[in-house]
Amino acid sequence: MPDIRTESAPPVRTGPGRSRRVRPAAVLAVVGLALLVLTFAVSLPAAWRRVEVRGATPADATLHGGACFFGGCSVTFSVAGERVTADLPVGTRTRGHGDGDTVAVRSAAGEPERVALADDTGPGSVAALLAVPGAATLLALLAGALHIRRDERREDPAGAV
Repeated sequence: MPDIRTESAPPVRTGPGRSRRVRPAAVLAVVGLALLVLTFAVSLPAAWRRVEVRGATPADATLHGGACFFGGCSVTFSVAGERVTADLPVGTRTRGHGDGDTVAVRSAAGEPERVALADDTGPGSVAALLAVPGAATLLALLAGALHIRRDERREDPAGAV
């Protein structure tokens, strides 16, 4: 049998602090940040709509659609003798109402297409909507702090015996 010798290639130098591969933590951080931005982009406008119609006079409306929590339903009601159909904001809780039921809504003055359920305009509903991105932010900050703390422990030469 012939003697086969293989030479190994010299190691690849990428420089100090440069990684040759994408770290899973970095990918998770980017995905988490994107989800956090999406959560704020959905929750803040929905909360703002509830706040701006809080003082409006309630009107009776007919509910249309199914998954209201994800923004998939609308209501039809009369404003100044005209029938208006408006979409309900994301996060709307219909509390047992179904398609075709009569519900009370509040609409912005001069903009009847900006509407929310009358029961959903209280401070508790707005606080619940804002708690979602707030809690997500706190969890993201906690995860980042734990990750940084873990990396500091690995690099700490004083801990080595």
